[in-house]
Amino acid sequence: MAAALTDRTPDTGLQSDLDSAFPVEPHAIADEAIRLGLLRRLHSHYVAYMAGPEDYARIPRLNTDPEIGAIERAWLGWEDVRVSRVALPSTPKEFYDWFLATAADHTQPEFNAYLAQEANLEEIALFFLAEELVDSKFDDLMALVQIGTGGRTKLTIAENYWDEMGEGDLQRVHTRMFEHSAKYMRAHLDRVGVDYSRLHFSEAYENAALLLAYGIHRHLTPRALGAMGVLEQSASPRFQAMVDGCERLGVPDDVIAYQRVHVHVDADHGAEWTEGVFVPLVARSPELLREISLGIVTRVRVANGYYARVWEAMKALRG
Repeated sequence: MAAALTDRTPDTGLQSDLDSAFPVEPHAIADEAIRLGLLRRLHSHYVAYMAGPEDYARIPRLNTDPEIGAIERAWLGWEDVRVSRVALPSTPKEFYDWFLATAADHTQPEFNAYLAQEANLEEIALFFLAEELVDSKFDDLMALVQIGTGGRTKLTIAENYWDEMGEGDLQRVHTRMFEHSAKYMRAHLDRVGVDYSRLHFSEAYENAALLLAYGIHRHLTPRALGAMGVLEQSASPRFQAMVDGCERLGVPDDVIAYQRVHVHVDADHGAEWTEGVFVPLVARSPELLREISLGIVTRVRVANGYYARVWEAMKALRG
């Protein structure tokens, strides 16, 4: 199991919630409401951990909260069970084609077509705010995964990070650009009275918390590299669909600048990540190959569930 952070036994009430939210039996039905509550708690913990220096007094210490540790063990163990039957590559030679095929299957073509051709502005705005849970922390995640790397791998991640930093231009820093987009979309939803609680489903927090958990915990770095690599490789069509949908609806150019940049940036990053990060690392050991591959398939499984649920929430706005 990937995530043993503390071995202290949770109290009876929490254990009951964990059993309901992350049942051991592969085909058991998880309690959606309890799982949402636990994942939101984890997500808040991770975001607090990545706070800026001005909030130093409120940053939680890792490995000291037994309940957070218990939730992480149950959740990440549950994730491992969900992908336990997925066939993984066993050699570096197999990995390359397997990864490209896995990423190609993760591009969400039906969802992208809906964004580009059918979604109204309320639906697209809701999707923007769902994406905020991940995109608002992506530069920090990129910084975290380069720790301890070297050679071509470190340079590849560093180049990607420099892109995230707008190549030194403050106005082009990617998280800053995304914040501008999100502010516009949030104001629109406020004007038309859309309730953000429509995004309070467990798949949204699972999607966001997965990358944060992988990035924060150093022993999960190989999985973080896998998850971020498949995200970079598969994201360009989705960003293009967001641009197309926004242009169709007359959204100002400055609001979709972030998405427009990522159509090409993520395509470049995906290729660079495959060659500069994956190729050198998967050749080092079978264990490292497996951990990177598990990060990839777990990210794909979680993201597929997330896109299905956010699409439901979007279409529900039509009544």
